[in-house]
Formats: sequence, structure tokens, C-alpha cells
Amino acid sequence: MKLGLLVLVATCAVCSTAFARGGGGLKTAKTARRGANSLGMQAATTAVGKRGGDATIASSTFNLAKSIVGAGVLSLPSGIAFFADSPSAIVPASIMCAAMGLVSAYTFSMIGRVCEKTNATSFQDAWAKTVSPKTAWTMSASITAMCFLASLAYSIIIGDSFTSLAKSFNLPALLSQRTNVIILMTTLVLYPLCSLKSLNALSPFSLLGLGGTLYTALFMAIRYFDGSYAVKGKFFTQLAPALQPSFNKRGGFSVNHLTFVLISMLSTSYIAHYNAPRFYNELKDTSMPRFNKVVTLAFGASIATFILMMNLGFLTFGGVTSGFVLNNYAGSDPLASLARLAIGLALLTGYPFTFSALRDGILDLRNATGAEREKQIRPLTLTLITAITALALLLKDVGYVVSLSGALFGSVLMFVVPALMNISMQRGSSISTTGNKLEIVGNYAMVATGIVMGALGVAISTLREMGRL
Repeated sequence: MKLGLLVLVATCAVCSTAFARGGGGLKTAKTARRGANSLGMQAATTAVGKRGGDATIASSTFNLAKSIVGAGVLSLPSGIAFFADSPSAIVPASIMCAAMGLVSAYTFSMIGRVCEKTNATSFQDAWAKTVSPKTAWTMSASITAMCFLASLAYSIIIGDSFTSLAKSFNLPALLSQRTNVIILMTTLVLYPLCSLKSLNALSPFSLLGLGGTLYTALFMAIRYFDGSYAVKGKFFTQLAPALQPSFNKRGGFSVNHLTFVLISMLSTSYIAHYNAPRFYNELKDTSMPRFNKVVTLAFGASIATFILMMNLGFLTFGGVTSGFVLNNYAGSDPLASLARLAIGLALLTGYPFTFSALRDGILDLRNATGAEREKQIRPLTLTLITAITALALLLKDVGYVVSLSGALFGSVLMFVVPALMNISMQRGSSISTTGNKLEIVGNYAMVATGIVMGALGVAISTLREMGRL
């Protein structure tokens, strides 16, 4: 226990240092919207003759870390539980988490390098200038699809959070059943917010996600160390048998194909790459050394936060950890209820931004402009939110949605796309060095890895959801 405490304190120290120098928080849908807009749907521009924008290293680090660390971190503990129920599984899981974070930081930096060499102002622009302008639209389509899955994940978490809260306050069955809660929240809150012409009034709530995530991490640490959910803990008997912590009942563990579920989740969790051109171009006195400093600090804070929360959740509940870890905590636990409320409110105010990015992406892909665009907004809003809500009612495991999103798009945007951009850029360069050639070989390996990981992730995540694994 003392060793575990020292490890936790050390992790928190790393995390807090990075936060102090640049911070992080819940991945807001506002960032997703700005990221989607930066794809070329509404490309960010910089003044002619001006090197970069006005963002400082500190503010850029804060915003990047905040765009990485999202509600998806609360599904990561279940990624460990899928392949093991032994506490020692946190070692390989932490290594995977750190490795995926480092690779993601490298490919994020790689996109910045592409922007420096080609003067690209958006993700789509970077692809067009390095790979092919004819297929640049696929970048917008990929991010739009990710926004759809993100909105679905948000809807599931909102339903789970407020259902648990309703049960905690002993509300009537009509108001505490998951199906009814999702329908009511969508009808009375989400649809009206998504129908607003301007979302500026919701912008101040973006920091609510940061506070909610930091509080949730603190709450999870308190409950792990005070043993409230251990066999003799005060909340153990208040849990349903299926949710009572379980360890070392499956035997040992091995790193095998089942770990691809966790890897797919991490692919989604670290994705912020569609924002890389915006962060590069908005950085004051932008240069690769300054940009890489932002990347190092932001991804360092994110890696520490992911490892901390992933391990705390798994070490508390083991092999029965739910896809959304807050579902494991007792309804009578006041600290858990406050965490659910904080995360739920953050997602309620963040959902419209992600949904807006989804809707705008579809309209842009359809080349709808002017009066025709305005005419399509209302029916498209109703259609999309109905489809998302229907899926949220059917799919109860947010971990599946996060892992599927990571397998379908995360691995592609993290491994394949940046590598292909860099390969094309290096080939077009008149300067060829041994270092460049070695990097190109490594990039080809990344492309193959991303494709294999994506295919396996989709298959394994789907089989898991169907109960065949």
C-alpha cells in the first residue's frame, strides 16, 4: 500500500507540474467543433506576413491538454478488466497507455512539421498539399463520423449519470429508468440546446469539464485508499453482486488479442490531431521547437492523467469494472453522486458543440450554403439527434463506442494519416538524408500497424459487445 501511495503521489506530481505549466481538462465539444472547422470546412487563416498567432506556450498547452483529456478516460479502466482481473495487469496497461501517448505526441508533432513545410492552415489542407487534393474530403468525412460517435458516447454517459442520480434521490420509476431519462434529457435539454443559433452562451461552461475531471480523479483516489469498496468496506454490500469488486478469479493474465480493446480506447482518448494545424498556426512566434514544447507538456499531462484514473478505477473494482467506471460506485456514495453530477452537467453543456460539428460537417460535405443551408439545419438536427438517441437506448456500454471509434478512426488519424503526409512530404523534398530515409521506413511501418490495429480493434470490440469473447 505504501509503495502504491508513493507511485500515485509521483504520478500526481508529474500531472500537477504539467498542469501548472499548461493544464488540461475534459475534452470539450467546443474544441471538437473548432477542430472540425479547422479541417478545411472553415479553415483557420493567419494574417499575411505574420508568423503564427497570439497564443502563448502556456495557453496552447492548457488548451491542447484540455482537448485530449475527455470523458473517455472513464472508460479506460474497463479496457484493463476486459483482458485481466489481476492487479498486476496495471503494469502492462500503463506501459501501453504511455506508449500510445508517446506515439500520438510524435504524430501530432509530425503534422506541425507538415504545416511548417507546406504552410497548411487546416488538416484537410495539409493532406491536400502532401498526399492528394482529390481525396482531401475524406479527412472531413472521418472527423464528421468521429463527431457522430462522440455524440453517441456523450448521450450514453449522460443517460448513465443522470439515471444513477435519479436512483440516488429515490425519484419515481418513471424518472429513474434509463430509457426514460435519456428520452427526457434529449427532449427537454439536448434538442433545445442543439437548436440554438449561437452557442456562445455555453462557452464559459467549458471549464466545468476540467473541474469535473479533476474532482473525479480525486474522488476515485479517496475511495481507493480508504477501502470503502473493499470486501469489508462500507459500500461493498450496497453494490449488486455483479458489481462487487473481483480480483484474481480468472487466473493470471497475458498480453494477447484481448488487449486490442484497451488499445482502441486509447486511440480515441489521445486523438486531437485534427487540431494540430490550428495549434501550430495560432502559436505566437510559431516554430517547431516552440510547438514541440507545447506537445511535450500537453501529452505528458494527458499520459499521467490517463494512467492515474485508469489504474485507480481498475484497482478499485477489478474484473467487474463497467464500461463507464462511475456506474460501479454505489448510489448512496455522496462523493460518487457529485462526480456523476459534475460529469453529467459538463457533457450536457458540451454535447451541443460536438453535435454542431457533426451537423456542420454533414452540411459542408453536401456543399449546402446560404439559404439552402439554413433550410436544412432544423430537419437535419431532428434526424441526427433522433438517430443518436435511438442508438444510445440500444447500446449501454460506452466502452464499446469508445473502442469502436478508436479502431475505426483513432488508429487511422493517429498512425496512418500523419505517416502518409510525412512520407509524401519527404519524397517531395530535394534534401535526402539517412535520417529521413529511416523515418520513412518507420512511417511505412506505422501505416501497416494502424491498418492492422484498426481491423483487429473493430472485430474484437464487436465480438466482445456480442458476447462472443
